[in-house]
Parts: sequence; C-alpha cells; structure tokens
Amino acid sequence: MILKENANFSKKKILVIGQTPPPYGGQAVMIDYMLNCNFEHIELFHVRMCFSREMNERGKISFYKFTHIFSIIKQTYFLKFKHKIKVLYYPPSNSPKISIIKDIVLLLFTRFIFKKVIFHFHAAGISEEIPKMNPILKAIALLALGKPDLAITSSEFNPQDGKYLKASKTTIIPLGIPDVYPASEARSQTATDAPIKLLFVAVLNSTKGEGVLLDAVYKLHQTGYKVELHIAGKFEAEEYRNLFFQNVKQYGLDNYVKYLGVIKGKEKEQAFLEADIFCFPSFFISESFGVVLLEAMEYKLPLVATKWRGIQSVVEDGRNGYLVDIKNADQLAEKLLTLIRDPSLIETMGNNSRDMFIEKYTVEKYINNLNTAFLSIYN
Repeated sequence: MILKENANFSKKKILVIGQTPPPYGGQAVMIDYMLNCNFEHIELFHVRMCFSREMNERGKISFYKFTHIFSIIKQTYFLKFKHKIKVLYYPPSNSPKISIIKDIVLLLFTRFIFKKVIFHFHAAGISEEIPKMNPILKAIALLALGKPDLAITSSEFNPQDGKYLKASKTTIIPLGIPDVYPASEARSQTATDAPIKLLFVAVLNSTKGEGVLLDAVYKLHQTGYKVELHIAGKFEAEEYRNLFFQNVKQYGLDNYVKYLGVIKGKEKEQAFLEADIFCFPSFFISESFGVVLLEAMEYKLPLVATKWRGIQSVVEDGRNGYLVDIKNADQLAEKLLTLIRDPSLIETMGNNSRDMFIEKYTVEKYINNLNTAFLSIYN
C-alpha cells in the first residue's frame, strides 16, 4: 500500500485501486506512471492490486488471490474513511472471466462507499464480454460496473465500453510515457551487408502475434531476405514456449531468431537502439493501445502492426509505419519488405515516429489530460 501525502489539503482526493510493477504489463506501468507524477489539483492514494505476481499467473485461481481480495477491501475502507476520499479510480478487466468476477466482487464491496467512480479501460472490451454471460451473472456485473461517473479509454478504435456501461462522461486520453531516449547516443547503423533487425516486445501468449511474425520472417527468408528477429518478453506457458521454438527450428531460423528474455533498463534500451523496425502484429483480446509502440516511436523506429483496436491510433499508415490485417503473415511480410528494400524509408518513418511521440505521447501530456478529466467529475 502506497500513500502519497501532500501538504496541500485543498487538492481533490482520489483512491486508486490498481496493479503496479512487477510484473511489467502495460496497465501496471501506466498506473505506476500516474501514481508517481505530480498532479496540479489532484492527490492520489493507492491500494496496490497484485493478483498476478508473474504474467503467466493470469487467469489462474490460487489461495493467495482469494485472500488478496479481502486485503484490498480492508485497505480501501481504511484509506477511504481515514482521508475522507470521495472518488474511486478502478481499471476493469475484460479477460479472462475469473478476472471479471474479481472486479465484480471488489466493486460490490467497495464502490458504494464512494460518491463517484472513475473506470479507466486499460484493458479494452468489457462491453464485448458481459453480453456473453448468463443472465444472473450479467445482471450482477452491470450492478457492479454500470453507470460510472467517468469512463476513460485510450482510443476511438477501442470497444465502446463506457457507452455500454452508461457512463455519465466518456473521454479519450492517449497514453504517454517518459522520454528516456539517449539523444547523446547515435542509433546503431545497420551495415549494408548486415541483416535487418526486427524487434518484438510483449508478453508471449500467441495472441500478441509473435507466431504470425515468425511466419512472415520465414516468408522473407524464402524470398532471399535474411532478416533477424529479436524477441523479448515472458512466455505465459512453458508448453507454448516449446512449441514456438519448435517452429523456429522447423523453419530453419535458429541462427536468425534471438530470444532476449524479459528486458528492462539498459538492456531494453540497447535492444531498441540496435533494432531497425519494430513489429507488433497483436490481436490480443485486452489490447487497447500498445505502450510498447510508444517506446519504439521514442527510439525512432518505424512500426509494422495490426489494424486492431487502439493500435490504429498510434500507427499512422504510410507515415510512421504500416498497418496490416490481424493473423495475416503475407501482408506482414509484404510491408516489411517495402521497408527492407528502402533504407531511406526506414529512416524517414523512424524520424516521423520520434516526432509524433514528442507531439502526442509524452507522459507530461498524459498526466495533464488525466488531471483535466479527473477534475471534470467535480463540476
């Protein structure tokens, strides 16, 4: 439990229930940025939610998770009444089903003690999942989640979760991250005879698209373009990890696919600096924006990604990269080939990525927009 004190008691108080790293998923990272930034008119208090201590624990039931629910409820009541907090901030899940049930339980026991509630849909798509429930569970879900005072989403391309839940207000706030690009260090220049390096960073669960990317790399090799694929992230299941590397071996790409593991700090910086193109062919059910795309833009990388939810807000097709259909290795290989054949296009789109990041996606812009949205519910 983290408590952020401030001598200025005229600030509006909001209680945040949300996960912070570890593990380093996009939602946890964004909530951490929010908690550690200074708001001009808002004071945040935090109850840390940590149902999954590793990314591969998502959706699994355990005794720890059961007891953790009661710990969160206890901390929420303590902070709410000690500091007389009137507003609750909560990031609903949309998958797996057990995570939605967890949200329902927590909100049924806590939401009614707050005057207003903010739902931030870092995981998009609850409006697609509730209708699939049986009538009783659906009614309970709508009781817990319905009619928030403010719904926040990151892109117009995401499912209309706020509208479905009949939010009083809905606002679109693009995500933003700190600018840590080391301007003093030049990007690594790929030698003319060296293979182009493709970088993919995400949780490795098949729906992030790493398998489709592997298929595209194989197609490029079949046509004579010996690109390298660098993959970073944690595999959600050991069985899937084994299957993925079986496919690498079957394709004869052992010497061209490099697994970096979970990277952060200098190791992550180096991976972005050494890459030529960033690939993100995700069709992940909870995808709402793709924080990792912003990291790639920050490091001057062109993007090749999918026409999937909020990703379409980040990648401007033809300007800082290309968009392809989900699960389409042929299109992915085609767009990658367009870039590979034209090094000047890689540089131009990479520079465009950096310019767009500075213009739209810094953490300062993100926090300013959140500050405005939070204050709007007091009007």
